[in-house]
Amino acid sequence: MEKIKGITVVSPMWGDTKITNRMVFSVIHQYLGKDDPINVELVLVDDYLEGRGSNDESAYEYYTSEEFKKFYDTEHISIKIIKNKEHKYQGESREIGFLAGTYDWFILVDCDDMLSPNACDRYRHIINTYYENDEQYKTDKKELAFVCGYLYSFGEHGYEHNIIGESIWVQSRCYNREFIKLNDVHFPTGTNSRQGEDYPFIRKLDYALRHQEDKWTSVKVPYNNNMDCQATAFWWPNDDSLSRKDPHYSHHLAGWTMASSNSILDYFMEFNKKHNIEEQEDEAMKHEVLNMTIYAFYNLLDFLREVAATDYKPLKEDWDILKKSVALLRGKLKDIFWDEIVYSDVEDMLYNVKHYSDVHFCESWLGTFYDFINKGFIIKVSNIKRNVLELSYDEMIKYCGSLQFDGAGHEIHSKQVKAWTKRHNPNFNMKK
Repeated sequence: MEKIKGITVVSPMWGDTKITNRMVFSVIHQYLGKDDPINVELVLVDDYLEGRGSNDESAYEYYTSEEFKKFYDTEHISIKIIKNKEHKYQGESREIGFLAGTYDWFILVDCDDMLSPNACDRYRHIINTYYENDEQYKTDKKELAFVCGYLYSFGEHGYEHNIIGESIWVQSRCYNREFIKLNDVHFPTGTNSRQGEDYPFIRKLDYALRHQEDKWTSVKVPYNNNMDCQATAFWWPNDDSLSRKDPHYSHHLAGWTMASSNSILDYFMEFNKKHNIEEQEDEAMKHEVLNMTIYAFYNLLDFLREVAATDYKPLKEDWDILKKSVALLRGKLKDIFWDEIVYSDVEDMLYNVKHYSDVHFCESWLGTFYDFINKGFIIKVSNIKRNVLELSYDEMIKYCGSLQFDGAGHEIHSKQVKAWTKRHNPNFNMKK
């Protein structure tokens, strides 16, 4: 492979230029190198339809103006704008951008974040060094699928730590577009592309690489704990971002994450079939489906508890996508794998999801996970028995209105609370 001369940087654009300026300036001030300068192309995908003028004028067109060109090296840095005609949101806008890019290698950065000053040159150096000097390439001739950098996040509402290596944060890598095309990896589309879009893209990408290690590989930006600044990108807290301003964000994410889980599993299964590794991956797939269904189980409970215990009123679309996605996951587990899963598999996974994932844990008042899979959660709404996953939006709101949680987070009508109350009744006799 010949030495790479350029990298495309893609950013979905939304919001005021006072926010986006920081990102754009971090790109145009990239270190380019003196003797062999790298070319940097910044592709801005304008999804801020609300900010357009009457003539479809974009505030981001300033970045391609003659006035703005005074700030940067126009010989080696170029900027172009793509205007979405309708909202494509974060994920789909990224894909539009990297497909339109000039160079085979690209970086993704959010419009309110920043690249480190030498991100492009560092990635370029690592890629070129791999192809020129790496013994692994000389021996095995494996192509590079991506380079893992890392993200430094900080701020009052941030994480204040380094996100290192193979993270699901898409901003922490430099990608080979050929690998993505060959493996048919895409960001979610429509409203599923709005938030939580990193998760399915990276899971699919990593799965494709893991099963083609005879032909493809990845490398990491060298990391040294004793050095203060090695990040390739910076996550910058933005109180005006969509996720911070949207009161429905966490419940958007609940349904979208479950929809993403289904798309990930569908991709895995199709990939296995295409590469004739279905039998080889069968056991791993079984546990993957179990993990995602347990996550969905807790997600469903948390959603209902939130509606019942707070003044929050979700959007109808959030309930519709959540119940549909959870039902699909339950169906995958029940119809394909459930009869061959043993008790310890379920108990271990329940523990792992509760303690080692980001799920919002909630005690079940509707029954156990086994009940959920075997017969579903059957409740009464207006004295009519219904499956929770078949409730209309209005029925769900009515049902949640009948729930009541105590200070310990237990629903007071559950059989466990009733049993506890009975035992603490002065007239209760344990000898009976």
